Amino acid sequence: MAVFQTGIDVSRYQGNVNWPQVAASGKQFAIVRLGSSNNSGLYVDPYFLQNVNGAHAAGLRVGAYYYTYARSQSAVIDELTLFLNVLEGLQLEYPVFVDVEDDSLAALGRAQLTGLVRFAMDILYQRGWYAGWYSYTNFILNYLNAAELSQYPLWLADYRAQPGYTGSYAMWQYSSSGSVGGVTGACDVNNAYVDFLPTIRSGNFNGYGSSGPQMEPAENTRLVVFGAQTEYFYTANFNDVVGYLPVGSYTVTQKSTARFNGYDWVIFRYQGGEYWTALLGDRNRLETVNDCSECQDQLSAARAKIEAARAALE
Repeated sequence: MAVFQTGIDVSRYQGNVNWPQVAASGKQFAIVRLGSSNNSGLYVDPYFLQNVNGAHAAGLRVGAYYYTYARSQSAVIDELTLFLNVLEGLQLEYPVFVDVEDDSLAALGRAQLTGLVRFAMDILYQRGWYAGWYSYTNFILNYLNAAELSQYPLWLADYRAQPGYTGSYAMWQYSSSGSVGGVTGACDVNNAYVDFLPTIRSGNFNGYGSSGPQMEPAENTRLVVFGAQTEYFYTANFNDVVGYLPVGSYTVTQKSTARFNGYDWVIFRYQGGEYWTALLGDRNRLETVNDCSECQDQLSAARAKIEAARAALE
């Protein structure tokens, strides 16, 4: 199969990822862990939004996954109640994958476990997320009915030179010991064989049904760019990048009323056009511009006092 893009998947275990270095190494997408469960219960991966935003800002396409322990439909609902709230407001170019591989699920039996995975993906679809599933070859062959899940994209894990799985798959995680610039230590590396974005866009999945953030007029406001890596965009979409803004200040015409896709956004004027950018504390900021009407009044009053003082001395 022809490779469409190469990428990585990350979670809290990779710590802080240098996403510009990941992009410079040639990686084109990232699948980011939403969360999982531990002895304390369900949790959101503490690096999830940081990784999504960092990968997008570096120009990578992004998807998500969560590691499931659900043994009943009510447990599936509990997991997705948490994770869907975290996804709210984001735009993703790759699917949201249900990672089904834990040994504790094997005892459920093939039919029940397959039904739970399908149940989870159906909920994701109903909530507007393009869903897929992840597992490794032996787990699929022994504990899942792949034929019943064939209408959903499979992200396959198999670390042999060629996968032993003979069914169809859209992505292949071919190693867990990759070395990628910007990631400390070993990293999962993947090939994608499908461009998911056209289907996601046409189906209004993954936040692409949203017209963009709610905006309000911004008066007497300017965008101050002090970092060389401030990108600007045709829309509030990290894939619609125009280029990098020169250091300087720009007149802002509108600003978002709430975060969209994880950021506050502004529309500003540049070279005769209007463009979008996201506010990033280490690269740019907004400043209020005083229109000086008050200053002029104060100056006029001061001048009047000076003239009065001069007249009194004559």
